[in-house]
Amino acid sequence: MILQGADYYAAMLLIGIVIWIIIFLVGVVVTRWRARKKGWNAELKPALILNLFWLIVGILCNFIPLVGFIVALIIDLFIGAIVAGKLYDKKYGESLVFIIIVWIFLIIIWIILTIILVVIILAVVLGTGAY
Repeated sequence: MILQGADYYAAMLLIGIVIWIIIFLVGVVVTRWRARKKGWNAELKPALILNLFWLIVGILCNFIPLVGFIVALIIDLFIGAIVAGKLYDKKYGESLVFIIIVWIFLIIIWIILTIILVVIILAVVLGTGAY
C-alpha cells in the first residue's frame, strides 16, 4: 500500500515536471509574442531568462503537494515582474501587467495539458488493469 502511494506521488511529480517543461517552451514563444506586440525587446534572450526563472520556481514548487502551483504562480507574478522589469527596462507596474497577461495564456495551456496527461494516465492504468 505504501509503495503504491510512493508510485502515485512519483508519477504526479513527473507529470508536473513534464508540464513545467512544456510551459517553459510555450512560455518563451508567448513572452516573445507579447513583447513584440507591446513594442518591447522581442529577442530570445530575455524571454529565455524570464521563462527559465519560471521553470526553476515551478519545478521546485512542484514538490509541495496541492499548493505548489499557487505558490509558484505568486512567486512568478511578483518576482517575475521585477525580473521582467530589469530585462525589458520597464517599470514594475508595466512589467506586472505584462507578466499577468502572459501567465493567463500559460495557465490555460497548463490546464489543458494537465487534463490531457491525466486522461492518458487513467487510460493506461485502467487499460492495463494496474489499479
